[in-house]
Order: sequence, then structure tokens, then C-alpha cells
Amino acid sequence: MALLRLGGQINPGKLMESYEPRAFRFIDLLAIGDWKMKLYGIAWRGEQPREALLETARRIAQEQLAQEKPNDYRVGFIGAHDGRDACFVFVDFGETRMSFFVASFFRVLTIRSN
Repeated sequence: MALLRLGGQINPGKLMESYEPRAFRFIDLLAIGDWKMKLYGIAWRGEQPREALLETARRIAQEQLAQEKPNDYRVGFIGAHDGRDACFVFVDFGETRMSFFVASFFRVLTIRSN
């Protein structure tokens, strides 16, 4: 194991662990207002993210897309990453035919283990 360096200093309380493959899968096709969104999940040590995180991702996407003006494409995807040390959600949607807008949400989430 290697020590994790923060700000040029060694943090002896946090050891970097070896990479472990994650499960990545399509979860659901959602209709949110005029938007058609695909929800994908990434999970560390599991087949898919915990249901509490998936529900949070759906809610965040609904809140974010309610603030956006639908364009001609009205398509995008939502990612819910249930990681080892953190969970995060990202919402990506088409701005033009050739580009996507990316909104990432890093929130402190308390999701209890089952």
C-alpha cells in the first residue's frame, strides 16, 4: 500500500487501497417533464448502487432539470456512483447536437448499510 499524499504531505492516517473493479449498469429509463433520461449505476462491492442513492439521484435530476429550459434534444443521462468512501450523482444532458452540459453533485449523504 502507498501512503496518500495531501497537499504535499503524507497523511499517515489514510492508506491508498488497490483498485477494485466496479459494477456499471443501466438502471432505468426516466421521463422527467419533457426530458428522457437514462439512469446508470456504478457500485463498489455490489451489483448496483444502494436504492437510497438511486432515489436521491432521481430527486436531484428532477430538481436540476426543472431549472433548465428543454432544448430540441431533451435527452441525457444520470449517474449514481456508490463508491467506497463517497457517493456522488451527475446529471448530463444535451445542449446541442454535439455537446452535453454536465452538472455534478457532490453531497454528504448518509446512507446506512443494510
